[in-house]
Amino acid sequence: MSAGVVPPWLYVFQSRFTAMLRTPLDPSSGTFSPAPSRYDTELRHLALPSRKLGAAERLAVYNRQYWIRLFQCVQSAFPLTARLVGYFPFNGYVSRFLSEAPPRSWNIDQVPDGFETFLEKALAEERPARADREALLEAAALDVAWRRVFLAPPCDEFRPTAEDAARLTTGRLRPSAAVAILRERWALAALRARLVADASETTHPLPEQHPSPRAFALVRRPGGVGELSLAPLEARLFELLAGHPVSEALGLLEAECPEPERAALPANAQRWLARSVELGFWSGLE
Repeated sequence: MSAGVVPPWLYVFQSRFTAMLRTPLDPSSGTFSPAPSRYDTELRHLALPSRKLGAAERLAVYNRQYWIRLFQCVQSAFPLTARLVGYFPFNGYVSRFLSEAPPRSWNIDQVPDGFETFLEKALAEERPARADREALLEAAALDVAWRRVFLAPPCDEFRPTAEDAARLTTGRLRPSAAVAILRERWALAALRARLVADASETTHPLPEQHPSPRAFALVRRPGGVGELSLAPLEARLFELLAGHPVSEALGLLEAECPEPERAALPANAQRWLARSVELGFWSGLE
């Protein structure tokens, strides 16, 4: 609400009340607690006490509930990252993130937007640097991809016609927002699936690292978001198709293909493309 469209006294009151709500909770006691001494003095004078709580304590109830709701919102968007970091330090990151970038939308689902970028910067600035930094960033990227695929708006799936077949090699396939191609060095996708179904709040250790990076796709289907394992070259093909015309992507893939796998590449690429169309990896042909 802007000054000039409401009575001046109401604008001032709402500004003070909003500042109170956004006052970060104090973690120094080992739990996140309100610090009423930080509230605007005039606002504390305006608030009325109840039979059980003083004026400042009543304001503190609103302050605490505001932050608890935001903590829960970001935890829900980053369930894997939160459990690997631990809820208390994770909420510390959330508090810093939202103090720097307070929510601006009525839609609470947008509150976590950009948290992964903040986390990457925060982890890089920690001294000494966290040994698990790369794994945590990989976990955050998985959480972001899962959320993006789940919340993607409905879109048509590309079903090639005879006309499309004639221009397929020169066209560029448009990726569906309901699909994400990912790689992981730690067994994070399987761990995330287990933790989402686990109601406990204990900090979970990192899973074992794969012998080599594993590629997979997240695909939203009518029954929910599913996971599909991909061959390394298959995942690379889909990445190239997202930025190049089909013929150019196939040429780049062939140039990158190890010699022992090159003879089987044409048949494999045709099979991978057919499966990707069947599963709705693409929303159109440009």
